[in-house]
Formats: sequence, C-alpha cells, structure tokens
Amino acid sequence: MMIPQMPVVRHPRGPRRRTARVGALALATAAATAGLMACGGGDAGADVKDTAASTADAGTARAAGTPPAAAASGGATSHANEAPETVTLDTAAAQSAGIRVEPVTTVASSGLSVTGTITYDANRVSHVGARTPGRIVTLSADIGQRVRAGQTLALLESPEVGQLRADAGEADVLERIARENYARERRLEEQGISSRKELLAAEAELRRAEAARQSARERLRVLGASGGRGSQFAATAPFAGVVVARAANRGEMATPEDQLFTVADLSHVWIELDVFERDLPRVRTGQPVTVNAAAFPGRTFPGRIVYLGAVVDTARRTVRARVEIPNADGALRPGMFATARVQTGGGGPPLLVVPQEAVQEVEGRRAVFVPGDRPGQFRVVPVDVGETLDGGRVVIRTGLTPASRVVTAGAFLLRSELAKREIGEAGH
Repeated sequence: MMIPQMPVVRHPRGPRRRTARVGALALATAAATAGLMACGGGDAGADVKDTAASTADAGTARAAGTPPAAAASGGATSHANEAPETVTLDTAAAQSAGIRVEPVTTVASSGLSVTGTITYDANRVSHVGARTPGRIVTLSADIGQRVRAGQTLALLESPEVGQLRADAGEADVLERIARENYARERRLEEQGISSRKELLAAEAELRRAEAARQSARERLRVLGASGGRGSQFAATAPFAGVVVARAANRGEMATPEDQLFTVADLSHVWIELDVFERDLPRVRTGQPVTVNAAAFPGRTFPGRIVYLGAVVDTARRTVRARVEIPNADGALRPGMFATARVQTGGGGPPLLVVPQEAVQEVEGRRAVFVPGDRPGQFRVVPVDVGETLDGGRVVIRTGLTPASRVVTAGAFLLRSELAKREIGEAGH
C-alpha cells in the first residue's frame, strides 16, 4: 500500500514552524503504522506501539521532574527520605528482631524523688600542710594510699624548728641544774646551814626553768615538731583514711598556706540533695532515704536526712538537704551523681516506669523508641531517667505520658539500625 504524500506547508522560522514539523512527523508516523498493520505486520505494529508508549512515559516523567528510573520503580521510598530520628522496618524484619511494644506502667509513689551529688563528710576530711615554712625532704605517702592516724606523710626541715629545738634543749639543761640546786638548798635549810630565803630563791629559779622548758616544748608541739631531731619535722595524718590528693613534691618549699595532702575517711559520705521549693512541706530532718548511684544499678544505699537548708537558691528554686550514708566498702565516691527517694509516707503522684532495656543512648542522651505514624516506623523520644527500681525497671521523670507506648524489646536493634543509617548518610 502506498503512503499518501502530505503537502508541504512552508511557515516562517520560529516556534510555530517547529510545532508544525512535529505535527507533521506525528501524522506521518501514524499513517505508516496504519499501513503496516493493514499489510499484516501485527508484530511490528505492537513494537511500534510499545516504543511509543515508552516514549510517552519517559516524556511524562521528564515533565513531572522525576527521573525515569524512579518512575519505573513504582516510587519506592529509601531510608534517606525518613525523618532523622525514625527507623522503619517491614513486618518480617520487626518480627524476626523480636520487636515488642507495650504501654508504660505506673507505680504508686511512696516518696519524693530528688537528685544530688556525693561529697566528702566534712567532719572526716582534712587538708594537711606545713605549720611553719620549710623545705620538703622526704615523701612517705601517695594518692590512693591508706594511712593510719599519726602516720608520717612527709618530712620537712625548717630553721625555725631547729632554733626551737635548740631552745628546748637549753631549757632542759637549765631546768635540771635548777632542780639540783633547789634540792641542795633544801638539805642545807633542813640542817640549819642555809636560810629560808635562799631556799625560796632556789625554788623560784627552778619554777622559771620549768616554765621555759615547757614553753619551748609547747612551741614545738604547735608546729607539729614534737618528734624528730634537729631542724626536721613531720606532716602527719590527723586520722585514719585515704590520701585523696597530693600537691607535695620533694625539694619544694612549703608554707602554712599550702595544702600538701588531703586525707579523707570514706567510711561515711554525704549526699547533697536539691529539694524543689514546692516539695518542702513533704521533707524534714530525720526522714529515711534510699539512694541509687548510676555506677551500681539495682543497689540501694540507706541513709537519713540530717540537715535541711534554711535558704532557697533563687536561681534554681531549690533548698539544699544533706543525707549521711554509711559507706563501709567505699563503693560510693565523692563526685558521683546520685538519685534519692525520700520516704515521705505517700501522697505523691504515680510514677511512670519502663524496663531498663527500653532506655537507649542515642547521640549522647537517654531516649526510648515509640511507634511512629506508619506501620513499622519507630520514633526516638528523649527522656529524663530517674532512680532504678526492683525488677530491672527505671522511673521516667519527663518525656512520656501515662498513655505512651514504648518499645520494650528490640530497642537495641533499633538503635543499631539508626546508627548504621547515620553512618551511611555521612559517607555520601
């Protein structure tokens, strides 16, 4: 069959001429297709039809601003399009990972939860220094060493101590001579050879010598130089404890203002609590307290409030309370962060509780995973964690509500998936 010839129409140059050419080409293609199909070329017609459809699809994709590959894939969403703190798993992956979502539980509040810091018992810590200027000759203790009361920590030498020891030695000699003279005058007075006046003068001389000797010894004692020889004296531990700080170095000069050692008895420690102003009516001295430290999950330390401040911190709106804690095994260390529950006798709001494994560390903060807006999606929610309860549970102070549902099993896997995605994005 012959393809009819289309008349050629000339147009001026410009957009209208290009449009006409495209139209003419389309009509010619359609006519050729019809002729081939009429001649029995069904397969060729199908190929042309498919090619035209593909061309149309590609043109549509370009018009929509979507790459052809994305249009052909059905618009599947990659992890890169997810929110920065969400993880999405399909149903099979969630089941194989053992993901379990449960509502938060509440427990009755039997007390007041507060935070605080472990510090030294101020009655059991001492800064040891030189009581007179001197040079450090020998060091006998170091940081972490246990010492007994009166144990030498360092030896120092001082010209002042040397002079006092010389004065004390002279006073000893003069006191001995005066005592012998007094004894002789007493014998002579008893025999009627010496007068009563001479006896009294000898006794007065003896008393002056004794006073001089006692004064020299007392000055040495005040300087901590009762023991030793020559110009040396010792810096000693005031009580049994642990050397927790040392600023002394051999050969250096030390003055009474210098703190050479810090010795602490850690068998008892204090916990300084910050009680909010609104909670003051529920707190009083003498109340029992249970303390938890992050270093020892599941272990509680009993104590009692021994002091409640009389002044409110105007910046934080809190009052300082002090708790004494026995620490026989030395587990609690000054500087540790702690949470405490003051036994107030009830009346407080219920506490939100989740399993410990539900809480994960995400980008340096505590968080839990909660269900997202779509099936299989889980969202990160930062939380403020309180004390640890029995049964491996922790109290959630802020971040959740009683109606919240959290991932109680498989949270670690979700955190790992989130970390892998962040690493992958960082690599692109």
